[in-house]
Formats: sequence, C-alpha cells, structure tokens
Amino acid sequence: MKKYLPIIVIAIYFLLQFPFLKADPDKRVDTFRHAWTDEGLYSSQIRNFVDVGKFDIKENSTFVRGPVFNIIQLPFFYILGTNLIVARLIILCWTILVLFLFLRNEKLRNFGLFMTVFALLEFHVFQFTHYSMAELLCIDFILLSLYFIISSLEEKRKGKKISLVFLSSLMLFLCYSSKVQFLYVGALAPATFFFLSLNESILNRKIKLQYFFPFLWSMLFSGLLAGIYYFLWYLPNYEFYQYVMTSETSGRFGKTIKELWQTIKFNNEHILWTGDFKFGFAHFYLILLVGFVFFIAKKKKAIHSVISIFSMVWIILELHKMPMNYLPNQYLVSLIFAIGVFIASIYAELMAYFNKFKFLIIGIALLVGLYNLKYNYGAYKVRTYQLRALNEYLNKPELKGKTIIGPWAASSSWKSKSKTLPVWYQYFNWQNPITKYKPTIVISEISEGESDNCYKNQGIDLKQISDSSKTFDVWNTQLVVYWIKKEATK
Repeated sequence: MKKYLPIIVIAIYFLLQFPFLKADPDKRVDTFRHAWTDEGLYSSQIRNFVDVGKFDIKENSTFVRGPVFNIIQLPFFYILGTNLIVARLIILCWTILVLFLFLRNEKLRNFGLFMTVFALLEFHVFQFTHYSMAELLCIDFILLSLYFIISSLEEKRKGKKISLVFLSSLMLFLCYSSKVQFLYVGALAPATFFFLSLNESILNRKIKLQYFFPFLWSMLFSGLLAGIYYFLWYLPNYEFYQYVMTSETSGRFGKTIKELWQTIKFNNEHILWTGDFKFGFAHFYLILLVGFVFFIAKKKKAIHSVISIFSMVWIILELHKMPMNYLPNQYLVSLIFAIGVFIASIYAELMAYFNKFKFLIIGIALLVGLYNLKYNYGAYKVRTYQLRALNEYLNKPELKGKTIIGPWAASSSWKSKSKTLPVWYQYFNWQNPITKYKPTIVISEISEGESDNCYKNQGIDLKQISDSSKTFDVWNTQLVVYWIKKEATK
C-alpha cells in the first residue's frame, strides 16, 4: 500500500480537478475579472507566435514580465495545439509532478500528504491549480527550491551539495522569471540557509564558518542569477519594462506610514479575516502557537524544521502585500499556500514525535480536508461554461490568421487560431486601434469598462462600425462580439 500511495494520492487529486478543466473560472475565487481575462492574456503572445507566426514583445505586458511561463508553454502548444485544456493541463500536471517528488520520498511523505490537505485542497489554491496562470507555476518552483534545500542538507558529498544549493537558487530564479511580481522570493533560499546555519550554531553552542557555507554559496548563486536576469533581460528591455511596471505598480502603496498602516488594518479586517480566509488563518495562528511551544520544548533536532523555517520565511516575505491598496485574492494565493506548507510541516513533525497520537492527528487533518472539499464541491455544483460557449461561437475557419482585439479577446478565441491583441486606453494598443490593427472582430463589454472606455474616448462607435454583433452573458457582465465592417478599417 505504501508503495502505491503517491500514485493513489496524485490520481485522486487529478480526478478532483478533472471536472473543472473545461469550466469557467469560479466567480467566488475573486470579485474581479482576473482569471476570466488573464488565462487568455497570459498566453496570448506565445499563441500568436504559434498560430500566426508573428511575435511582438510590445503587443502585451505578459511576456516581458514572465518569459519563462510562455517558454514552458511553447513546446506543448506546438505539439498539442493552442487550446485552453492544454494550457490548464500544463499547470495541473506540473503541480502534480512536484507533489509526487515529495510523496515518493519516505521522509517527506507525511509532509506531502498534509500539504495536499492544507494547501492544495484549499479552495482558492485548488481553483488556481487548474488555471492557465503563473501563480501555481511560481509556487511549484518555490516548492522545488525547498526540495533541493532539503536534499542539499542530507547530501554528504561536497560537490553534489553545492550543486543542490545552486538548484535551490535556480528554481527561485525560474519563479520570478515566470512572473516578476515574485521577485521577492529570490531571498528565500539564502534566508533559509542563514537561519538553518544560525540554528546549527545555537544547537552546537558554537559558531563555525563551515556552518554558514551553504548560506554563502546560496548568496553567491542567487546574486549571479539575479545579475543574469538584470543584464540579459531587464536592461535589454529597459524602456518597455519600465513602462509596463510603472503602470502595473502605480499607486499600489500609500505614501505615508499612516496610510500604510490604515491599509494593513483594512486588508486584515475586510479581506484576510473574512469568510473566505478566516478559518485558514485561525488554524494557522493556532498551529503557529503549537509549533512554537513544541520546538522550544523539544530537545532533539526536529525532522521537519527545515520546512518550518522555509515556510515561515516565505510567509514573512509574502507580508509585503498587506499594505497594498489593491489586494485581490489572486495576490494572496502564494501566502495561503505558504501557510498551508507551514501547517503541514508542524502536523508532520507532531505525527513523527507523538506516534501514539497519529490517528488523532490524521483525524483532525481529515476534518480540515473535508472542510476544504465542501467548498470545492460547492464550486463543482455551480460550474458555468459561458466562455466555452463564446469560444465555440468564434471557432470559425474564416477567422484563422485574422485579428481580434480587446482585453477579452484572448480568453474568447482559443480555438479560432486568430491573432489577439488587448486594448487598454492610454496603455496598450489604444491609438486608432480599428485602422491600425484592422480587426475582424472587437470584443468588448457593453460599458467598455474593461478597456477603460478606449473606443468611446476616441470617438469610435462600435455599433456604427460593425455590420453585426452578438451578445453573450459572461462573468458578471455582457460581452458583445462586434463584426467590424471592412471599410471601417481603412
């Protein structure tokens, strides 16, 4: 049974995810569009390259912010096609493979099982695991970094140990190269090695330079990889990079300490300590207290202390988001996962130390798992296929190679083999978009809110310049597919 347990767990997890692979994003995950438009936007540039044979880094903001994400998608899109199901399976299968690494290791198996319950089954994480977005891919790279850190500490051969330290830094480099908003995790491996070295010094009641060698190597590798990113990606794309990031981060934080503190209190009261997250955070605070008492009282070296330290550093790094004026649930997925990893490490340690209470510990974990499954079952019952209907409508041979514009375009036309371009007023592709890009179709909300009224602000009446249109109920709005007259594009 133990031999097949990893395969059984990942098979069950895949089967739980399977009913969602063709469904719309869940409306309860976030109150904003995000996944509804972003699943398409994240892959639009690489899809344009595969389907149309043209690539322009400046037609969207996603490739410059996360080239590795699209590079990973590229071979799968070439071989299997630029389909939403393919894009989603890339993320899901990648996550399952990382989970399998932990489950197949006997020392980490209990942790892997608890991580499945406390992190991967958590409602928001569960949904993002089948979204074609960078969040879970970045988390997977963070978990791989943790795996290589643990492996390096167990390795006795010096050369192999250094190689594993390098791999732990490389995974974090791939993480923020998949989405630059994860740049802060570059400090995660060095910080973990530092605290582990400090812990070693405290346990042995002496400070030796050799205790800090992994930390020094990690600092060196992390610095070199950050330098590669800076010189080979940031500087060559400096102007465009700055243009994108200035727009993406403008007004994100308050300007005074008072404003920052007020935002932290607001986010804690109205986002973190609400129905969506309240149970998870209450569980975390309780386990944090239990873990603190346990590690202080325990005389032997804790088996899972590496994971606890790693996840706690990760949580602390995630807290920089708390003063953000704009904090959608999408930004919190990595924090929720880090908390799940910490909780899993404490449960695994308690089970290893208090073996006679293992059934009690497993029972509590199962109750939490059932609590998480309740939310996911609720999501299963309210699945919608609104975007799928729109994609089927646009699955027309005559659209192959044609241009469709609008922020919703990429999510609405996975099967059309069209070129898609987002349009945002005074940001991307906004100046004279009809005559410049000569679109066959414009997809827009009736209010044009998703494009910041790009067309209205330029005196463009989409109804007037289209010879027909069709309206679809999608998300919390109505999308209109405008078929643009050829004479309007001249």
